[in-house]
Amino acid sequence: MHKNAYYCISRPANSAPNTEYSGILIMPLFLLSIHRLLKPSGAARLAGLPAWFLKGWWMLGLLTLLWANAALAQETVVLQPRAEGVWLQGRVAVLEDREGHLTLEDIRQSTPGQSWQVPPGPLRLHGPSAWWLRIQMTTGTRDDQWVLTFPTTAIRDIAFHGPFASDGLNWGSGAQTGLIRPYASRPLGMERITYPFHLPFAGDYTLYVRVQNTIAQNITPAIWEIGDYVKNRQHKKLFDGVIYGVLLALLIYNLTLAGVFRDAAYLHYVLTCLTALLTIATFNGHTAHYLWPGSPWWIEHSYVIWPALWLASSAGFARAFLSTRVVGRAADGPVLAMAGVALASAAIGAAGHTALSQQLNETLALVGIAGITAIGLWIWRRGQPSAGWYLLAKLTLFASVIGVVAVARGWWHAPVVLSYGLQIGMAAEMVVFAIALSARIRAIQREKTVLSLRAAHLARAAMTDALTGLANRRGLADGTQRLLAQPGRHAVLLFDLDRFKPINDRHGHEVGDQVLVEIGRRLLQHSRDSDIAARLGGDEFVVVLGHCPGRPALDAMVQRLCDAVAAPMQIDGLSHQVSASVGVALAPEQGRDLQTLLRVADQAMYAAKRQPSRIAFAEVPAVRP
Repeated sequence: MHKNAYYCISRPANSAPNTEYSGILIMPLFLLSIHRLLKPSGAARLAGLPAWFLKGWWMLGLLTLLWANAALAQETVVLQPRAEGVWLQGRVAVLEDREGHLTLEDIRQSTPGQSWQVPPGPLRLHGPSAWWLRIQMTTGTRDDQWVLTFPTTAIRDIAFHGPFASDGLNWGSGAQTGLIRPYASRPLGMERITYPFHLPFAGDYTLYVRVQNTIAQNITPAIWEIGDYVKNRQHKKLFDGVIYGVLLALLIYNLTLAGVFRDAAYLHYVLTCLTALLTIATFNGHTAHYLWPGSPWWIEHSYVIWPALWLASSAGFARAFLSTRVVGRAADGPVLAMAGVALASAAIGAAGHTALSQQLNETLALVGIAGITAIGLWIWRRGQPSAGWYLLAKLTLFASVIGVVAVARGWWHAPVVLSYGLQIGMAAEMVVFAIALSARIRAIQREKTVLSLRAAHLARAAMTDALTGLANRRGLADGTQRLLAQPGRHAVLLFDLDRFKPINDRHGHEVGDQVLVEIGRRLLQHSRDSDIAARLGGDEFVVVLGHCPGRPALDAMVQRLCDAVAAPMQIDGLSHQVSASVGVALAPEQGRDLQTLLRVADQAMYAAKRQPSRIAFAEVPAVRP
């Protein structure tokens, strides 16, 4: 028998229910019960429990196990309309056809050597062999419409025969469909593998199904009353539409952000979202239905190609989002390896080795997700807050994958998890990733704001006199260049302090610095907002008056600044007083650049020192640079 078969103890096709399996399960319990009835345990004796009480509980448990085991061993399905259908786990007989040569007549004749099995758990039939399924049913009503359904869209080749009544009459037309056939071959035109059948009279019927499957998956069927199944599929279509809408919205939104921010993480997110959408649509059968209904090659191979590309895109997104290249080779190497194996799996699947590709995908989906989650945890513990979002997204997906695997393996009976779990996990992962990217953008914006403020602060510091807070030579040149580029008349005033050196020599540099600070404050206070006040160095100051008025008004402005400088000041309880000699140059008449105007104003300033007013306007002709 093929190593991939999932079997319990076998019995012939036309024998009684599986009593061998019942006996194997119950006999040890029965012997243990007899032993316990004859000799209560020491713990029971210490507890003071009466013997009749212990015997009653043991017998009740034994009868419960006998009843449950008999229920598991029943192969015949009693058909009754139920809103959730009749799940056939433990009720389907299986026969392996290693060579693939058995015909329906061979199966129905029960030739010697045939060995039907009734697996107690989910059916996971795959490999090179063909598999025959036998489903025995009984109904107490007549003229019923039923549908046999499989929880997958990805069976490679499947043929339906029957139902056959107890007299051997075939009441079905049969059907053959699967991944290797065009979508139009599917009965009822539905994405899931289904087979509608009609039971015209009350009695016993048998369905036969021949399956060839290369992908390891749960193919345990169910039987529905056809009206209930159509209603159930409407709910599934609504759910699928919601999932597709969420993923499409996230894809379009983040594609726009990728174009705006030019961030590699957004591009990888868009690829991950797109491949996740195509993976879900493939598993739901919608790509076969709407994208390539007439291409069996795409219908079959897309079941391994898109999941592999999704895994590769997920690894690329992890690399960009977690910045594993920056963290180091220990983090970046495994992520690159996962992406490489996923791309190799896609190539292997496209080459026709779908079984191997499926195994690689399943291994990566579990081991790879766990590995990248561990890397994210390591990076998060190193102090990268955004890795916390990544961990939340991956744990959400990992929980859904664990749930789906548990149902597929028969560890948990929850068909709704098998139908919706992976979609919910993938969609939730992409939603959390979108939130994480938003948080990433906010963090980047905060960093940019901090950097901008720091750059502005450094720029101001580079253009500001550290002692007085006025503009320095660089700040003066930058501001004056912009001001002189504007039309109108402007004036450059060069101040040279008088009587400052005696204060600096007698009272020290600390007092001298306080005098300079006060002079700078006064010049700034008595200037307009559009003017520029600067300190060239030592005791020289410059004020640039933009759009200055004519001479009478300009003379008054210059005199006001000189009076402000000459006013007495109190420093450390002592009164100090300085004055200034001021030279004035006008633009554009006497220069069109700062260097020329300062040279002209310097000449006028030396002339001012010889005048009582200490103010002199340059009288040189216009200077052209």
